[in-house]
Amino acid sequence: MAAALAVATACGGSLPAQAADASNSEDPAAPTLRLPRSARPLRYSAALTIVPGEATATAEIAIDVELDGPHPVLWLNAVDVSVSQAHVDAEGVRVRVIADRDQFVGFAFDPALPAGRHRLTIAYEVPQNRNTVRGVFTLQDGGDWYTMTHFEPISARQAFPCFDEPGFKVPWQLTLRIPRRSTAVSNAPITAESDVENGMKLVRFAETEPLPSYLVAFAVGPWDFVDLGTFGTRPTPMRLIAPKGHAGTLAFASRAFPELFAREERWFDITYPFAKLDQIAIPLTVRFAMENAGLITYGAPILLAQGTAAPAFRHSAANVGAHEMAHQWFGNLVTAAWWDDIWLNEAFATWFAEKMVDAWQPGYERGAQRVHERANAIEEDTLQSARRIREPIVSRGDIFNAFDSITYQKGATVIGMFEAWIGEEPFRRGIRAYLEQHRYGSATVDDFLKALTAASGRPVAPAFSTFLDQNGVPEVAVALSCSARGAELRLSQRRHAPLGATAAPQTWQVPVCVRYAAGKTGHEACRLLDTPDATMPLEGRCPDFVLANAGGRGYYVPSYRGDLLARLDSHRASLTPAEHASLLYDLRALVGAGSISGGQALDWLRKSARARDRHVLTAGIELGVFIRDKLVDDAQRARYASFVRQVFAPRARAIGFVPRAGESDDDQLVRRALLRFAAPGDPRLSAQARRLARAWIADRKAVDAGLADTVLLVAARNGDASLFEAMLAEAKATNVINVASANRIQKEIDALAQAALFTNQIPAYKAAPSVYVQRAYLRALSGSTAGAKKYVLLTTNTHDVLQFDLQEKIRADILTDVGVQPAKK
Repeated sequence: MAAALAVATACGGSLPAQAADASNSEDPAAPTLRLPRSARPLRYSAALTIVPGEATATAEIAIDVELDGPHPVLWLNAVDVSVSQAHVDAEGVRVRVIADRDQFVGFAFDPALPAGRHRLTIAYEVPQNRNTVRGVFTLQDGGDWYTMTHFEPISARQAFPCFDEPGFKVPWQLTLRIPRRSTAVSNAPITAESDVENGMKLVRFAETEPLPSYLVAFAVGPWDFVDLGTFGTRPTPMRLIAPKGHAGTLAFASRAFPELFAREERWFDITYPFAKLDQIAIPLTVRFAMENAGLITYGAPILLAQGTAAPAFRHSAANVGAHEMAHQWFGNLVTAAWWDDIWLNEAFATWFAEKMVDAWQPGYERGAQRVHERANAIEEDTLQSARRIREPIVSRGDIFNAFDSITYQKGATVIGMFEAWIGEEPFRRGIRAYLEQHRYGSATVDDFLKALTAASGRPVAPAFSTFLDQNGVPEVAVALSCSARGAELRLSQRRHAPLGATAAPQTWQVPVCVRYAAGKTGHEACRLLDTPDATMPLEGRCPDFVLANAGGRGYYVPSYRGDLLARLDSHRASLTPAEHASLLYDLRALVGAGSISGGQALDWLRKSARARDRHVLTAGIELGVFIRDKLVDDAQRARYASFVRQVFAPRARAIGFVPRAGESDDDQLVRRALLRFAAPGDPRLSAQARRLARAWIADRKAVDAGLADTVLLVAARNGDASLFEAMLAEAKATNVINVASANRIQKEIDALAQAALFTNQIPAYKAAPSVYVQRAYLRALSGSTAGAKKYVLLTTNTHDVLQFDLQEKIRADILTDVGVQPAKK
């Protein structure tokens, strides 16, 4: 950043901007991460001139600040902000800008700015980015230009010099000067709109409720609007917004989102906290969403569906919409005080969205979606190097690293586990008390846990913290003991670890909830396992079976001793889909740890192939993939392939590569996973995949878009030299010219790259035509240890699927090291 500088007096007159940086060697050092606590904002008023498609935007911001003491320098966050003028409202105080400080800009005052309240006004210019979706960015769709913002976590500083930390929550008032042919939306409603000179108009928005900088947003362009009416107790006006010509693709969201919104408001029992709710599909073909207060943004694929919405679209759109709307209360009304607690916002919204969608459409997931996320988190958390849920934030990289599967999936599972332990209503009362107590303010996880402890009367805080402040997964050994005195479970805990790995002793406070039955009489019981060993008395006579993770909600792996696993096998029909699927996922962990035999795992795998429920079948497939990739050596590979062909291929052939009219949602949703697992070893399906792959290479419309990558991968597993050459030629011909098209075809590019891996032809992929194709090669290589290390190096802290802009030399060195020649420019 090379900031231009200005000096101004308190009466408002200013000298012309200086052409050079007036910083000097005596200037104090800039902060390294957080801004000093001795200054805080009270209010922002910003006016920006936005012309979509142009390289820059000009702006002026007035910041009302409060200082605890005299300030010779006030530091703000700023990146790529070119300051042209600055003045402060203190009599006789001159302002000098201290520029070229990474992430910060300083305003030096002569004399020092006294304690109290002041207004600092800054004129500046910022870029409208085209190679990233951070800060203010602009892109073209259908010949029209649009400008939008994305500020989470620390990119508001690319649009405003500001206090860019989540704990600083104050009102914002925005005014946008835009072309008359465009429309503008922001967090708050429009209060005035008037034409001005040069074909422009001025759009003034109402002042917002207190917001942190990362939740501020605006969008400018030729948008189409769908007015849904008003909903909720306020009532709240709600609109859906799409790029020009796409309003007709919002049909599903138009029906689903108002119903989910009303359900969420009833659950919180708190009136929606902002003046309106717009939800906008930005013309970008990546799947992301951002919970900006009153203006939720989505990548177009999440909201826009041509024709009849497919099951995968409906399920995903409902879940993502419920997640982002949940944030309007949990995250926006009450915000994390610092980034070390951002996990709570995301974990809660993940857990809550599944709860709301299950209540709204029970047939969508049948309460089982959470078990897949639980399993993914357990798999990652098994690593010794796994991140804790709550990690100290000591660098900017730590902020970005907080947005991962440990935050979303482990965090959500732990929240659900504690809700099951303390009860739905006490948990809900605790959430409501937490939100009301910190309304329009900031809070910490300690505040959250105190509220749950008070509402439930249970020691939630110390127990919950054992899952926050250490990594790893508890493995709970479960043994049944029956005698004349009654039945009891003997429980013990340790850290779950793969076979051969050593794990240091760890203890959690685990809410263990079990379900058991004797005859037709069933029971549930919970206890807090807060010691290495404990017992749990059971009601009634010796049970026929014991499921040691009732509902599949617990974040622990039950390890069944004696005949308990066999008893569960005999009573599989008594398990809910969530319980059955979670058990299959746990078998994946247990067979990997050597706690059960491969024969036991194969027996459960065989039976899962006949499961009617999609979630159970999917969990079975994941168990099968784990056995294939982790446990089967080369000598056994042919036998295992024969087993898969015998057990799973008949169902895969029945479902096929081509969707059929009138088929069930479950068939459509499970097709991709089933074919990837079973089709490569089945001659009939492999031959069909090769025919479809050649047809896709000739005509992209020849294969269902959602299955193209699956077809290519299956074809590559058994392809001949001519098919490989055709795939290689197609990959080399794929000249990705912009980030949107790159992401549109990324899955297919990945599949083409992996074809090389399957046929041992990695060296043939030289002179790769684009960085996106090179990324796919490395993704294919990541199946090996060396390739995985390089892939991690290449992707760590990129933070955004579109921000693959490493320095050219570093990228070239990494690519060369794994045998891929970088593209020539």
